[in-house]
Amino acid sequence: MKLLRKVQIKQVLTETKKRSMLNQFEEELRQCNREIEQMKFLLHKAIRETMNKNEQEEIRTRYMREIKKREELVKTITFKIEQLDKLILGVEIPDGTKEGIIEIKVGDPWPNWEQAPEVIVKDGIIQEIREGRNGDG
Repeated sequence: MKLLRKVQIKQVLTETKKRSMLNQFEEELRQCNREIEQMKFLLHKAIRETMNKNEQEEIRTRYMREIKKREELVKTITFKIEQLDKLILGVEIPDGTKEGIIEIKVGDPWPNWEQAPEVIVKDGIIQEIREGRNGDG
């Protein structure tokens, strides 16, 4: 019989992975900053095109809410970059979960569903498959 089971994926931090993550964060940062600038431009344009003061205030509030969201995202991404810089090479970083299929038969021990197995990936290559463990070690 085959059953679906969650599998924890972890990436080993290497120079290549660190550089890749940094590039991704920097691109997200650039995208957020572009969106902020675009929203500011659109805000000013929308306000100029609207004569009604109530509508102008409503537009300003709506745009500023979206700009604030992006500014918070910029802070979060900046924090991630700072944390990435502090990480030492070789550390395992959680990279989400996937579903895997396990095969069981009569006489097998029942799987521990509380502890997801882990797949350890280093530079795109599976290094290790660990049967479920508690915590981080």
